[in-house]
Amino acid sequence: MVVLLLWCAGCKYTDHSIAYARLLQKRRLNFYFIFVAVMPKSLRVALVLVLGLLLSLPVAALPKNGELKYTFDFNNRCRQAYQAMIALRIADANRLLQDEQRDNPENLIPVMLANYDDCLTLLFNGNAAEYKARKANFSKRLDMLEKGDQLSPWYNYCIGSLYFQWAAVYIRFNENFSAGTAFRKSFLTLKDNRKKFPDFRYNQVLLGVEETVVGTIPDSYKWITNILGMRGDVKRGVGQIADFLNHRDGSASVLREEAIFYYCYLKFFLLSDQKAVWKYLDESDLDMRNNHLYVFLKANLALNDNKAAVAEQVLSGRSQVAGYLQAPIFDYQMGVALMQKTDEDCLGYFQRFLNKYKGNLFVKDAYQKMAYYCLSVGNLPQGIVYKNKILQSGTAQTDADKQAQRFAENVPMPNPFLLKARLLCDGGYFSQALGVLKGKRAGDFPDIADKLEFNYRYARIYTLMGQPERAIPFYEATIRTGSTRQEHYAARSALELGQIYEQEGQNDKAIASYRQCISMKNHDYKSSLDQKAKAGINRLGGKS
Repeated sequence: MVVLLLWCAGCKYTDHSIAYARLLQKRRLNFYFIFVAVMPKSLRVALVLVLGLLLSLPVAALPKNGELKYTFDFNNRCRQAYQAMIALRIADANRLLQDEQRDNPENLIPVMLANYDDCLTLLFNGNAAEYKARKANFSKRLDMLEKGDQLSPWYNYCIGSLYFQWAAVYIRFNENFSAGTAFRKSFLTLKDNRKKFPDFRYNQVLLGVEETVVGTIPDSYKWITNILGMRGDVKRGVGQIADFLNHRDGSASVLREEAIFYYCYLKFFLLSDQKAVWKYLDESDLDMRNNHLYVFLKANLALNDNKAAVAEQVLSGRSQVAGYLQAPIFDYQMGVALMQKTDEDCLGYFQRFLNKYKGNLFVKDAYQKMAYYCLSVGNLPQGIVYKNKILQSGTAQTDADKQAQRFAENVPMPNPFLLKARLLCDGGYFSQALGVLKGKRAGDFPDIADKLEFNYRYARIYTLMGQPERAIPFYEATIRTGSTRQEHYAARSALELGQIYEQEGQNDKAIASYRQCISMKNHDYKSSLDQKAKAGINRLGGKS
C-alpha cells in the first residue's frame, strides 16, 4: 500500500513520503487510493501533499496511547536550577533537575538546562576524556527536545540553545567544522523562532550574541554568511541583549544572568566600551561572592583592563564552600593578578592551575607567565627552567599559547627591565611602571624588538593615564619600526591609535588605523587583534 500511494503521487521514495503513506494506510483510507489513482498526475501530487500536511497536524499534537505529551514549563524549580547552574553550583542544579524530571517527566526544560552542565564543565575544564564521554549527550537531548510541543516558543529556543552551546564546546576542542555547522543551525533555528514568535523576548539573548559574532566578519566574506542565511551587525546584536535586560515586565524574567554575561563581554571586547561595562557592573549589584560565573567575568575583564587589584579582590572574595564546579581557571586568574604586581605568590597559583587542569589550552601560556615573573625579578636560571617547559607541554591553539611557543623557541631572553615595566603596566600600576622606564631612551636598547617594546610601553602607559597626546608619537614610532616584524607591538599600536581617534570623533583616522592593524601579517595575537580592529570598523560604519 505504501508503494501504491507513492505511485499515485508520482513521487520518489523518501522517508517523509513513506511516513505519510503509512499514516494514510493506518487510517484505513484504501478507498481514496483508488480514487486518487485515476486523477491527473498534477492533481495527485497536490492532493497527496495536502492530505499529508493536514493529517500530520493532529498526529503531531496528539500523543499515542501511553506516551507523554511533552511540554516546556520553566517553573520555579527550573528557575532555581538555572540560577544554581549559572552560579556554577552544578551539583545543586542537577539535584533540582532530577527532582523536576521525577515529578514532571513530561517537562523538557530540564533537558535544556542539563546541557548547561556539559557546556560549562567542558568549557571551563577542557578535559578531553570528559568531552569524549559527554559528547553523545547532544544527540540524546536533541531527540528528547524534538518530542516537545512545536507550538511553544520554547521548542525552537531550546533546540537553538543546544546547538549554540555545543558550537562553543566544539570550538573549545578544535572541531571547527562541527562548530560552524552547529552555530548555523542555532542561528537559523532562533531566527525562525523570532519570525514565528516575535514577542518572545528570550530570542533576543542568543540571537543577539550570534548576530554580533556574524557582524564581526569582514565585508569581503559576508557573501558567504549571506548565502548561509546569516546576517549580523555588532551594534544591533549587542542592542538586542541590552533591550532584553531593560525589560522587567515579566516577559524577560529568566535567563537574565546569562544575558548579563554576554552583554558585558560583547560590549567590552567588541564595542570597546569598557567604561560603560564597569558602570553597569558597579550599578547592577551583582553577587560577586556566590555566583562564580560573575566572579570569572569580572576577574577576566579586570585582567584585560589593567585592573589587577580588582581581579585579586573579587577572586579572593568568592565563596569557598563545597558544591561549586572545581574550575582551575580561578587559580590561573589569581596567578596573573599577582604576577602583574610582581608578587612571588603568583608561582604557587600557576602551579596549582597546572596540577589540577586536565586540558591543553593556556598551559604554555601559564609556563610563560611563570618564566616572566622570574625574569622580571632577576631570577634567570629559574626563568629558563619554566621557558623550557613551554616546549614540553600543552598545545599552541590559542593566541596566548602561540605567543608562548614563539617565546620558548626564541633564543634571546626578554629584557628584564622592560619586562618588569610591562607587567606593572598590564596590572594598572602605572606610576611604578613609569618609574622603571624613567631616564631611558629607545636608543639605549640595541635590539629592535626592545626598541619596539620601549616605545609601545611608553605609549600604552600614557594612554591608560589619560594622556593620549603624549602617547601618539610613541605609537607612531612603533608602527614605523615594526610594521613588518613578528612582534605584535606595531599592530597593537595601530589598533590603540584607532581607539584614540575613535574616542576623539576622528572617524576617518580611526578607520585608517584599524585597517592598518589588519594589514599587518604574521604577528603574535593576529586573530584577536584583527577581530578587535574589524569590530572598530564595524562600529564606525566602514568596510573591513
